[in-house]
Amino acid sequence: GVTLAARAVLPADTFVPDTPAVGVALEPVINGRELPFGDVPVQGFSSLVPRDDNQFVVLQDNGFGTLANSPDYPLGWFHLHIDFAADQPVVEVLDYVNWTDPDGMIPFALTYPDSAPRPLTGADFDPESFVRMNDGSFWVGEEFGPSLVHVDPNGVILEKPIPIPVIPPLRLYSRGSPVLRTPDHPDLRFLRSQEMRLDLANLPRSGGVEGLARNSSGNLLYAAVEKPLSDDPVRTRRTILEFDPVRHGFTDNFWLYDADREDVSLASLEALDDHVFLVLERDGGEGATAQIKRVYRVDLNDFDDRGFLRKRLVCDLMAVDDPDGITSPEDGAIGLGHAFTFPFVTPECLAIIDDRTLLVANDNNYPFSAGRRVGVPDDNEFVRVVLGRGLE
Repeated sequence: GVTLAARAVLPADTFVPDTPAVGVALEPVINGRELPFGDVPVQGFSSLVPRDDNQFVVLQDNGFGTLANSPDYPLGWFHLHIDFAADQPVVEVLDYVNWTDPDGMIPFALTYPDSAPRPLTGADFDPESFVRMNDGSFWVGEEFGPSLVHVDPNGVILEKPIPIPVIPPLRLYSRGSPVLRTPDHPDLRFLRSQEMRLDLANLPRSGGVEGLARNSSGNLLYAAVEKPLSDDPVRTRRTILEFDPVRHGFTDNFWLYDADREDVSLASLEALDDHVFLVLERDGGEGATAQIKRVYRVDLNDFDDRGFLRKRLVCDLMAVDDPDGITSPEDGAIGLGHAFTFPFVTPECLAIIDDRTLLVANDNNYPFSAGRRVGVPDDNEFVRVVLGRGLE
C-alpha cells in the first residue's frame, strides 16, 4: 500500500502583498469569498520544481481558469519553502516572479501591449507545467495554444512560443491543422464567433500540455497532452511527444497512452530516468465524487499489443494509509484520518523525491474548488507519500 509520510498546508486565503486587484470578471461571491480580491492569491499550483534546502519553484496557472475571466491576472511563479520535518509543517512564500515580454517575442496581441515591460496575464497564456534547465531558464507547457514557452529565471520570455505538432496517427482527426489548436489558440481567439473557434480547433478548451518532464540526462523534454483530439474516435487515447531543447523543436518520436476513462485528464508527467516516467491521471470529480486520482509508471520502451504504453499503478491518491496520525478526522472534512484521500479536482504537481517517495500538491483553483470541505475553498496541500514498492 501507499503510506502518508508528511503533509503541509498553505491556507487558501493567502495573498501576495502589494499586488494588483484581480477577479473583476468573476461573480461577486464564490464559496463565501467576496471578489474582486485586493491582491493576487497564492493559488493555481500547476507544476513544481524542487530546489535545495526544501525550497520549490511552483508554477501558477492562468489565474481563474479561462481566457475570458483572467485578463487582470498577472502570470508568474512562486518560490516556496516547506519544512516537512517540523512538528507542524509550514509552507512559506518567499518570492513571486512575474512574466514579461519586454523584447516583443510573443507574435500575437497581448492583453496589455503598451505597458512596459509588457506584462503577461491569464488572457495571454495558461501555464500548466514546467521544467528547469541547467542555465536556470524554464520551458513551460501551456494550454491555450497549446505551446511550449521558454522563460528566463526572472520571467522574461526568451523566444517565440513553439506550437505542438499533430502526430502522424492523429492527422486524420486534426481538422486540417498540422499543429494542435484549442479554441483559445492565438490564431482563433479573435474570431467573432464562438462556433467558428470551436469548428477550427482540434482540441477542447483546457486540453493542451498539462505535463512536461525533463529526462535524467537533461537533453530531452517530454510533453503530455491532457485530452484527446476532439474528433479522435478512441476517446481514451492520449499522446506524449519528445522535444529537443537544443534544436528548439519536436523530434519524430511520440508515444500513445491509454487513460483509464474517456473523461480522464493527464495532469502531470515526471521522469525517473531517460525512459521511465510517472503519469498522473485525474477525473473531474472532487470531494465525494472524486474517483480517479492515480499515478502510473510507464517505460517508453514497453508497449502493449495495441501500441499503447504499458502502465503500472504506483499510487492511488484516493487510498492512502495514515497509520501515524499525520491527519485526524474532522467534522465536514473528506479524506482526513487513517484512510487518507486527496479528493481534489486537480492534483497537478508531482515530484519524485526518491525511488519510494513522491511529493504531490493540488491546484486549489481558489476560490472555486471545494474538495476537502463542501462550500469552503480548498487549501494548497503538499503531501509526501511512501510507495509500497520501488519505481525501478
